[in-house]
Amino acid sequence: MGNKTTGLMSIDFNYVYSYLKKNMSEERYKHSCQVSKVAENIARHYGISTDKAKLLGLIHDCAKDYSIIELRGLIKKYNIKMSVIEENIPGLWHAYVGAELARDIFNIKDQEMLNAIRYHSTASSKLGLLGKIIYVSDKIEPDRKTEKMDQARKLVWQDIDLAMLELLNQGIKILIYRNLIIHPETLHARNNIIYEKRTF
Repeated sequence: MGNKTTGLMSIDFNYVYSYLKKNMSEERYKHSCQVSKVAENIARHYGISTDKAKLLGLIHDCAKDYSIIELRGLIKKYNIKMSVIEENIPGLWHAYVGAELARDIFNIKDQEMLNAIRYHSTASSKLGLLGKIIYVSDKIEPDRKTEKMDQARKLVWQDIDLAMLELLNQGIKILIYRNLIIHPETLHARNNIIYEKRTF
């Protein structure tokens, strides 16, 4: 991939946009572009690579429009190992497959970037700043109309971890209310922030 250099890699955004338009629904493509713009602005605010944030925002959902059957096939193809919990949450599979597609199709080798895609749905204590930016951007992009995002939208410019904590708390409450499985990494991410911030 040519054109723009980020230090570790060069990015041909024309190729990225072309690929996504062919492999995403119109609604998903619009969402990805919105996440990309938000991520780019947040990355600029925190003084890290805007190109990486822009790229990750664009491709974080690159596997979201595949069917469960297609995802199963790609999980087998890429030999993706999942826990019993992960096997029982098909809504997360696109993130695991997306990380492999990022490596295979977009030639991303940077583990921090791959983790950002893999954990953009669950969050994780393994996420670096880029991953946190993608996690938050996915939730607060402008088309997310819920008023519950307002606090996170304010916090993101003050402290990315507190913005994440706000979103994690909201997400966990919803999962509990719906009596759904909570991925352990979601809890680890929340606990890690609380421990580091000593908010207890």
